[in-house]
Amino acid sequence: MSDHPLPDLSRLHAIIDEVVATWHAREPEFTDWDVTERLLCGPEAPQWERLAWRLQLINTFQWHEEDKSRAHGAGDELLGAVKRSIDASNRRRVQTIDALDVHLVEAATAAGVNAPDGALHSETPGSIIDRLTVLALKRYHVAEALSACDPDDHPAMQARLDTLEEQVTDLSGCLAALLVDILAGRVRLKLYRQVKVYRDPATGQLRADVS
Repeated sequence: MSDHPLPDLSRLHAIIDEVVATWHAREPEFTDWDVTERLLCGPEAPQWERLAWRLQLINTFQWHEEDKSRAHGAGDELLGAVKRSIDASNRRRVQTIDALDVHLVEAATAAGVNAPDGALHSETPGSIIDRLTVLALKRYHVAEALSACDPDDHPAMQARLDTLEEQVTDLSGCLAALLVDILAGRVRLKLYRQVKVYRDPATGQLRADVS
């Protein structure tokens, strides 16, 4: 599927795995989001690759921020800082999913494959890719736990890893089928955006979030 404007699944999985592996190899360097984004800025082109990279990076950063919130003995000051970091990360995640879907709609329309009379799908490619990035993190950490667990726990941990591998395979298949249907004109991409409202940290007022 490399000759069309929609994501190539083999490249998508390579991006996901590269971000997860690179993060964990260099984790001590990533002290906050700004540093993380600067050090792991991702590929130059095409745009869907940059957005998929960014989405995986956001979810990887957020996963480890959430770990901080569960650390034994974490005080109120740390928990407050982590909560603000996670809120900001969630906002970046939503904006990036929307940006990915906007790009795919525009690319499919420009290529003449976004059929106006095609059926609607209940989930966008961006939201499926988001789910795949989270599964990649779960898979990495369960595999890590498997390598370090007690022998008695090995079968249960292996079963969890097998389940995650199955979920990745199934969800990848669903994304592949959706992309094929879009290209064939059976399904059309439509933007709804993820409707979110955020409280402005400066004013305390609720406002719509538009990326």
